[in-house]
Amino acid sequence: MTGQVFNLMGDWMQQTAQAWLVWELSRKATALGIVAFLSQIPYFLFGPWVGVFSDKFDRRKILLITQWISMALAIILALLIQTDRVTLSSVYVLAFALGIATAFNVTAEQAFIGGIAGLGNIKKAVALNNTVNQLTRLVGPAIAGWLIAVVGLAPAFWLNGLSIFISIFCIFMIHTSPEINKSKGDGLKQFVEGIKYLIQQKLLRLIIFFGAIQAFFGMSIVQLLPAFSSVVLKGNARTLGQLYGAAGAGALIGIVIVLPFVQKIKRSCLAIGGAVIWSGCWYILFSFCSSLPLAMSCQFMASLGASIVLTLSLGLAQELTPVHLRARILSTFMMIIFGLQPLASWVVGVSADKFGIHTVMLVNGSLMIILTSILLTLPSLIKLKIEIAEPAGGKHQFLIPLK
Repeated sequence: MTGQVFNLMGDWMQQTAQAWLVWELSRKATALGIVAFLSQIPYFLFGPWVGVFSDKFDRRKILLITQWISMALAIILALLIQTDRVTLSSVYVLAFALGIATAFNVTAEQAFIGGIAGLGNIKKAVALNNTVNQLTRLVGPAIAGWLIAVVGLAPAFWLNGLSIFISIFCIFMIHTSPEINKSKGDGLKQFVEGIKYLIQQKLLRLIIFFGAIQAFFGMSIVQLLPAFSSVVLKGNARTLGQLYGAAGAGALIGIVIVLPFVQKIKRSCLAIGGAVIWSGCWYILFSFCSSLPLAMSCQFMASLGASIVLTLSLGLAQELTPVHLRARILSTFMMIIFGLQPLASWVVGVSADKFGIHTVMLVNGSLMIILTSILLTLPSLIKLKIEIAEPAGGKHQFLIPLK
């Protein structure tokens, strides 16, 4: 967690600086959609392998390798900006490369944290990790916005490189017995094994559907914030940092204060679905904003719901999965949820240039409410029960009825 604080702080700084860099170079929402597409498409392209990779090899070593790669990419981008050689194409290439490293890193990281915590503490560990994520999301973008406004873009990338180095040191100091899956077969065959398990689990499928709606329609709105800050709010990089910070504050409050109460709700799917609808309502209001205070309030409230959706979904997905399949199910989760985002990013970017930022946000928020409401009315929903996988990955127990 100490390493995560520094790593995620730098990561949020880089994300904010990169988004503003793309906007400055292009002044097109389509370009924001393209860089988001390239950052996220690796989740889909490498989805069948990242989970198998994390199940088959030492996750600690995977984290070390991916972190070194991420640090090198941050330094390269900082040098390009510092020497005034950065182009839109170079940002695209580096964003894609970082997306590949991140796809392998995130899956290994989630499974690694779950392995350290143990089966009984997975949801707490995921919530703690997400708390750190949102706390740094609150501070990182604000620092990046201030740095960009005062001294320029390059320092944000240099600081991210330094933060990753600190994270590498922390991971290096952790000594655990590697959880390695000895199952035979190539990556695709093992991935199919995970898919078959997923098909058999109705609750897992429903959780992924809710997460996909939140990611596809909700998270794609975030990529428009640089354009929204500049065109609608008539602001600068500091304005963008404030919007990101408000979203981070909402997510932090959602995880730390609201989530413990939500986790007591036995009908977990209704809790997750309700959080998606909550976010959709605030995104609709956000589409009508023209002042910074109101826009920050909407981002705060929408992210509060989004954090609950993703934290509950990731925690339940791990609890419902046998240990030997956990990374594969997580990679499938990431592949479906974040793998859909590249398409959403491209569609949202093009649509914003053609129909306007307000219209796209209004449509996305409305679809979040409509699609989730349809899923929640399914008669089979109230019959589902939470199945908790045993540590050995054997039989399953029906512990908590949803009705």
